[in-house]
Amino acid sequence: MKVWRDHLSFWLISAAMMGLLITLQVSLKPWQETDKKLQRLLYLPDGEYLKIASLGYRELIADLLWIQSIQVMGEKKVSESSGRWLYRALDIITTLDPKFVRAYEGGGLALTTLVVLPEESNQLMMKGMRHNPTEWKLPFLIGINYYYELYDDGKAAEYMAQAARLPGAPSSLGTLAANLYVSAHSPQEAVNLLTALYEQTTDENAKKLLEIRLKIVMTERDLSLLEQAIDRYKKQTGQHPPRLEALIGAGLLPALPVEPSGGRYLYDARTGAVSSSEMTERLSLTGRRRNR
Repeated sequence: MKVWRDHLSFWLISAAMMGLLITLQVSLKPWQETDKKLQRLLYLPDGEYLKIASLGYRELIADLLWIQSIQVMGEKKVSESSGRWLYRALDIITTLDPKFVRAYEGGGLALTTLVVLPEESNQLMMKGMRHNPTEWKLPFLIGINYYYELYDDGKAAEYMAQAARLPGAPSSLGTLAANLYVSAHSPQEAVNLLTALYEQTTDENAKKLLEIRLKIVMTERDLSLLEQAIDRYKKQTGQHPPRLEALIGAGLLPALPVEPSGGRYLYDARTGAVSSSEMTERLSLTGRRRNR
């Protein structure tokens, strides 16, 4: 009798599972028509509901939806409305399978390359970070969005720095994050980041490169500090200081910074410009951003 009940339960669960899969296939079949592909997602249940209804086959349902999403992402042109439905599909997929890192990465990129939805892309990848905190590519891609799409160098620097600290991240991410901090007028944050990375690494070659970059960033920090003090001096007196030492006398600096590479800071009293004898060019970001 028990065996019969076990068989009956198995077939009932199987039938329910097949019904769910068929429903999803029917709902998603119209995606093969370009602009209507994602409209049917309106009729898909919420991801949390599907987790319960999937009867333990959450990953299978997520894979099915992912295959359909890939077809949409393969289109040459996707409208903004369809892009928003794509975001809904990706949200459902990653609710069913929170560890599906490829869906976060591929979906996050699609939401900014096929359509311009950087906020939705960031929301998806932040969700991915909560469930996959050691995946460096997720904060890296968020940083790219903040720089390229949202013009926020400070936020871009924060996420790049977070990515740089994670296992497997390329060593170049630390330098990129530092440059972003400098661009966001936060050079001390750049110094703090590179100092921490220098102390953590055991690779001697990486240490040498970080030491060079750290001196450059420290120079940027000092130049920024001097420029701010010179600007305050001019506002107080109506003219540039005759020499840098005057900033100390005016109480604007406790002491003049020491050039970290062994050089000296140069000052032009006529223009108020300050520079380093060891650094011919100031740090700047040259990456292109989306035109607005």
